Amino acid sequence: MNQMLSRRVDFGRLCRYAALLLVSILTAACDKPPTNEQIFVNPPANTQFESNTGAVVLSKLSSKTVCYTADGTSPSYDGGNCTGGSTQTYQHSIQLGCEAGEQGASVLREIRLSFEWQSGSTTTQENRDALFFLNCDSVGTETDSDGDGVADLNDNCPGDINPGQEDEDDDGVGDLCDFDMDNDGVSDDLDNCPVVANSDQADADGDGIGNECDNDADNDGVQNTDDNCPFAPNPNQEDGDNDGVGDVCDSLFDTDGDGVADDVDNCPTIPNSDQADSDNDGLGDACDVVELAGTDKFFYDYLDLLDRLLEIMQCKYNNCNAPDGTFNWSIDTSNSELEAGSVNWKATVNSFFPPTAKMTFTSNGATLDSCIGTGSASGILNTSATGPLNTGAPINFECDGLNGYIAMRLNLTGGKVTGGYYDAYCLELDCDATAIRFRIIGKDANDELVYSREVLSTILP
Repeated sequence: MNQMLSRRVDFGRLCRYAALLLVSILTAACDKPPTNEQIFVNPPANTQFESNTGAVVLSKLSSKTVCYTADGTSPSYDGGNCTGGSTQTYQHSIQLGCEAGEQGASVLREIRLSFEWQSGSTTTQENRDALFFLNCDSVGTETDSDGDGVADLNDNCPGDINPGQEDEDDDGVGDLCDFDMDNDGVSDDLDNCPVVANSDQADADGDGIGNECDNDADNDGVQNTDDNCPFAPNPNQEDGDNDGVGDVCDSLFDTDGDGVADDVDNCPTIPNSDQADSDNDGLGDACDVVELAGTDKFFYDYLDLLDRLLEIMQCKYNNCNAPDGTFNWSIDTSNSELEAGSVNWKATVNSFFPPTAKMTFTSNGATLDSCIGTGSASGILNTSATGPLNTGAPINFECDGLNGYIAMRLNLTGGKVTGGYYDAYCLELDCDATAIRFRIIGKDANDELVYSREVLSTILP
């Protein structure tokens, strides 16, 4: 049981629910145009400047031509033409200043932007805006905490000296203090592709270089761009049927040599000419996953219960589609298929500048198919739908005669589970005597989470 364990039930619902509370305003898809919050970082919207001048540095637009106004009028940028009164082409930052004779400690300036954004073959005109306030009664200078010549309001590393303001990923956080350069939720010191986003950290050849930035992902000496099987070693590039797909990864071939073609073989990599499938699950006995027992069964039964609770909520309140926005849902035995108890899933917006939200999932004696869970998990999501999802105290869980506790420490990136672990404490004689940590280490070919298994010396709660 020390080998990796692959999650066989659908875990996608938990991934979707982790981000559902602010899907409409916490979008992190790379092909979508940046939001106001991603553009206005240094400083953010609604900033009050200390003096009668100020600068607004834009993020996520370094390669774009931007048409803007600072007087609240609406600009337009279409086909390379910037129109709309006093607009002009933006190159680096927007300078704000008080007019001669203008007075007041909070004088409004509204910046409006217009730019073109291309996603695939589609080009759209995008408009963004933000409010700022100048102190026209003061001619002082803005605070510069680190003394690098860049005011804190514009400094992408206000606590570190970086006068050049280098920001390779243009996210508003300077390279000197950005510990996740590719914004994939994995710290650079742990990231196997620190400058290329790859939150799943997939590494097919196990060479420590992630697939996304590995030019030879299978280490067979053939570059990915020329390799007819980029994720399976085949240095000689054999291709018996000349279909452009190497023999070692061509489903029309018989990889295991058992006389059954790969595309109909229920164990394509393990010889099983008799195709025996005792449980009729589509996987041959030779490669079928061994039935789980003890602490492992206890853990996966818990995930099954969690999946079912989320599915009930999703189907009851949103036609089985993942919801968006802010919500507060409750189910109990009177309005669902729960056998007993209740469940509540709640999301509340903490702030809009920048957008953050707190989500909580609470189960009170929720019983399904004789499995029962009691406890709660909570987390904070930020503008990129990224944050932790943790249990405060271990969740009390019982199923099929096994009882104990589950502690959850999950990492979320873009609303999806990208790391973390569960600690399972099974208190029965049939289970391991100590706690087991099931750590998320990636996904398999079916996009299902894969766990490692570690016996802990932790004292049971």
